[in-house]
Amino acid sequence: MENLPNVIKAYIAAYNAKDVPAMLACLSEDVSFRNIAGGAVTAETSDRQGFAEMAEFGASAFVTRHQQVTNAITVAETTLAEIAYTAVVAFDLPNGWKAGQEIALTGASLFRVENGKITAIVDQS
Repeated sequence: MENLPNVIKAYIAAYNAKDVPAMLACLSEDVSFRNIAGGAVTAETSDRQGFAEMAEFGASAFVTRHQQVTNAITVAETTLAEIAYTAVVAFDLPNGWKAGQEIALTGASLFRVENGKITAIVDQS
């Protein structure tokens, strides 16, 4: 989306390409991340190293994955993006998803950007 800050565009492109080093380049050292699914926190970290570990697992868990921003609004340093997400599962996962299963979800991601780096991400689906 054209109205997204460039660092968020770069992060989403890297995410879709499963390019973890490029994802990490978009983040501050003290980035906080939280994933909320069905109202429960399913993953959380408060630094780039912890994020890297989750991102590596996430990249390996899917044959393909794609985030498409369907709507976004940015106010000051905060961007809220509605996301359409599709993926194909690479191997059986603890949440019950099976290898080869196609996933399609909608949700939202909140990004906070300071000094050209993403300092916080909250994903909710």
